[in-house]
Amino acid sequence: MTRLDRLWEPVRIGHVTTRNRIYLPAHQPSFDATTYGAYLLERARGGVGLIVTHGFHVTPQSGAAGVSPWEPAWRESVRAFSAPAKAEGVPVFVQITHMGASGRRRTDSLDLWGSVLAPSALPSPVHRAMPKPMEEADIREVIEGFARTAANVQAGGADGVEIHGSHGYLLANFLSPWWNRRDDAWGGDTERRCRLALEIGRAVRARCGPDFVVGIKLSLDEYLGEAGTHPDETVRVVQVLEREPLFDYVCLSHTDYHFNHKLVPPASSGETAPLAANAQKVRAALAGRIPLLIQGSVRELQTAAQIVAQGQSDLVGLVRAQIADPEIVNKTREGRADEIRRCVGANQGCWRRLGQNMSCTVNPATGREARVGTAALRPVAQPRKVLVIGAGPAGLKAADTAAARGHAVTVWERGSAVGGQVRAAARLPDYGSWRFLVEDLAASLQRRGVQVEVNREATVEAVRAFGADEVIVATGARWQTSGFSTFRPDREGIAQAKGAHVMDPLAALEDPAFCGPRVLIVDENGDYLPLGLARLLAGLGRQVTVVTHDAMLGRKLEATLDWPWLMPRVAQAGVQLRTATHVERIARGEVTLRGALDGVEQTVTADTVVLAMMRESEDGLYHQLVAGGIAARRIGDAVAPREVDDAVLEGFREGWAI
Repeated sequence: MTRLDRLWEPVRIGHVTTRNRIYLPAHQPSFDATTYGAYLLERARGGVGLIVTHGFHVTPQSGAAGVSPWEPAWRESVRAFSAPAKAEGVPVFVQITHMGASGRRRTDSLDLWGSVLAPSALPSPVHRAMPKPMEEADIREVIEGFARTAANVQAGGADGVEIHGSHGYLLANFLSPWWNRRDDAWGGDTERRCRLALEIGRAVRARCGPDFVVGIKLSLDEYLGEAGTHPDETVRVVQVLEREPLFDYVCLSHTDYHFNHKLVPPASSGETAPLAANAQKVRAALAGRIPLLIQGSVRELQTAAQIVAQGQSDLVGLVRAQIADPEIVNKTREGRADEIRRCVGANQGCWRRLGQNMSCTVNPATGREARVGTAALRPVAQPRKVLVIGAGPAGLKAADTAAARGHAVTVWERGSAVGGQVRAAARLPDYGSWRFLVEDLAASLQRRGVQVEVNREATVEAVRAFGADEVIVATGARWQTSGFSTFRPDREGIAQAKGAHVMDPLAALEDPAFCGPRVLIVDENGDYLPLGLARLLAGLGRQVTVVTHDAMLGRKLEATLDWPWLMPRVAQAGVQLRTATHVERIARGEVTLRGALDGVEQTVTADTVVLAMMRESEDGLYHQLVAGGIAARRIGDAVAPREVDDAVLEGFREGWAI
């Protein structure tokens, strides 16, 4: 028996039996019902044991326009997104929720325009709207909304519902001593704070009967100390809820919007399964009557197996790992773990796109499963000879996809290793998981028999002599060092005196020793490269200052939840941070800065200036090929400098199109 074998055991939840102990937890992809059904089907075929859908609102006041789960007509949508996975033998539970204090005011509708609802008048940190403390009629309407929506789920053919009581939403507001400041029948002590959960459970049970799974999702910890929900309080909540046999399982998540960065922590956080240790207390309180499910920063099945083996949970949820590779369960069970496409934990394609159509940095088939999913991947009738020029993420993905379709693929890379700028980014502090993208694609190319030639410079003559049927140009982009900025239309660049030591960030990253003792980094993009480079150099003993014209540094890191994890580390490294600041002139050993707000100039010492400002496409070869009559496809940064997601998606799209 291996350490993973317990993961393959079925688990009984109410009248339903899961295929194994791995489940797909609720997360918001923002797909229509048919697309969502194909998305869930892909994970069902990949081996997952149970699926819990994303949350659906139970009242118009909580919900967004366009979807009305409380209306009977929504039942057909339930059928559309749940039936495909159920046909594969995977139970599907539908999460139902009310946003409470963390919701948005319905300003999209004059009829619904009003305040958000919560137990007490405390605004959420996320939207900062002051809620209306709920009256009896408001509470009764919500209870009826949960029951009505659950009945629609049942009529639509799903196996059960998960009542959402976590993440700072309404039910979590009532359960939390911080959010619930009432002293009436709905708040005061733990038992009264649990009343709404019990009333909802009773109403759903009465409407749907005993042969329908009803689970509840709770916050294990809000990280507000004794003032809020914490593990011992959650145990007390479970003990109250367990006085009646209303719920068939408990699911644990954590946090509210005070510490939202803990909900889906990026790989840079270093977090792995933070709920596991304290979840054991809750499982003990359940005493084996019903199973416990936990989720949160579990990206590998080995971690899940450890959680089960230590008795911390009965089922373990993986979200991002199954977005990245829907077949992670099957590959592991079949001894193909080395083929798993690992999540890099960047939160770029998934969390950052919350409320949009979700994608995935490493798996661009996400959200497109009906067209380009695993089932649609078939060999072409007439294989072609394909040449890919450039082995960055775009070129690697194009080569991998074309080879998967049966084409004979060769890759030329002028550098000494594959991976492009992503390989360099993986050297930054706390960004090592980016190497997964390069390693996994390189390994896949080897398995598919793709010929990869490094230190190979492509020319028009060489390409013509190779005689490819298809040529894909993925030559990337280079950093400018002129200091040109679209935010300074008054000049063509930064004035640089002769002898000034100016570098681009990749050059500094490749050879940190070449930087002088005092380094000034100019950031115009708001991403992690200049900040990570600053940390790296500070760790080598350099005095580092990072300046930006923007009102804040690392603006792009907010959307991926990296900012609260990484920015304190930048500051702790001793890096000096300056916002709303322009660089006016660069001389030998010094730089003149100007405040964007007050216009005051200041001269500071700097032996080396690193300009992380603009990039330009390396598109010369592409244009030469076209001029020479050689048809070619251009992808990634060679089209326009953008992000890794764009490069991988375009590589996938063009590789598939051949």
